[in-house]
Amino acid sequence: MQYDPKRPLTISNITVSPLTVGRFLLSAREVLGLEVIAGERGLDRPIEEPVLYRPGLAITGFYQYFAFRRLQVLGRAECAYLQTLPPDVRKERWMALLKYNVPGIILCKSENDPWSWETLKLANDAGIPVLSTRRETLEVFRVGSLHLHELTAPRASVHGTLVDIGGIGVLLEGPPGIGKSETALGLLRRGHALISDDITLLSKDAHGGLRGTAPGQLRGFMEIRGLGLLHVATLFGIASVKPEAQMDLIVSLRLCSNEDDIDRIGSDIQTYEILGVPVQRLTIPVAAGRDFVNVVETAAATFKMRHSHMDAAAILDAQVIAHNQTAEQAK
Repeated sequence: MQYDPKRPLTISNITVSPLTVGRFLLSAREVLGLEVIAGERGLDRPIEEPVLYRPGLAITGFYQYFAFRRLQVLGRAECAYLQTLPPDVRKERWMALLKYNVPGIILCKSENDPWSWETLKLANDAGIPVLSTRRETLEVFRVGSLHLHELTAPRASVHGTLVDIGGIGVLLEGPPGIGKSETALGLLRRGHALISDDITLLSKDAHGGLRGTAPGQLRGFMEIRGLGLLHVATLFGIASVKPEAQMDLIVSLRLCSNEDDIDRIGSDIQTYEILGVPVQRLTIPVAAGRDFVNVVETAAATFKMRHSHMDAAAILDAQVIAHNQTAEQAK
């Protein structure tokens, strides 16, 4: 079986559910202490632009560039300004927000909240959710923006086993029965951690990297031919399972009949693109008697070394060039 470095991994795109106020609330409720104080029947309203927005100019009556498709955040400054307005003007500005059919409104910490029962009733009648939190506006933007990104990030599933090896996320992939799970089992015995077995769910994070996790119902389980299902935390301790990790390296296990197809020096670094993110990909030929656990562990250490600007192939190449130059000068 000849190795093709361009052979595609088995990847399936995952359809992301439409982003709604309810999905955002479910994701960020606990960390931001959010509660619904009006418009609960509108939690299925879509968020067309997954960005938080402070409608500072809008509440002053200027709507020319009002980003009404975003979740609106009213913080201490906006609340203090509204508090200075006469009640009828305050109501008018509030109704203007509702008439623009915004997805929802988040009210942040304020010492003097200008929200009367009548004001919230207007939002309730319009079916526009109003969420309240006692957190500072800056924290709402920081945490809320991350949750919005995660809820809308591109996602895919890949057939492979993801293991955290000394802080390096390594995806073991290859044809069925090649030994992916068995290799991962040996790595667990050496103190490394399992992220997912057989199927890995990937998403693009806010920093442009890939995060991997296991399907919820399969998290913490492995399947080994001849042994069946194993509960990893029971066998190796709770630290042997992690909920997610960044995927840094792909190790492809292959049956290779032609040794010329394998890079013996390590200078020919292959990359594979997943969700638009290039990931380094190594190929390890499967043969009887090889210690794959040790090889994969060393591959992760080599990856870390290269990112510290220490490349063994480059060092050897420089030494050979220097030796040849010295020999030429000696002639």
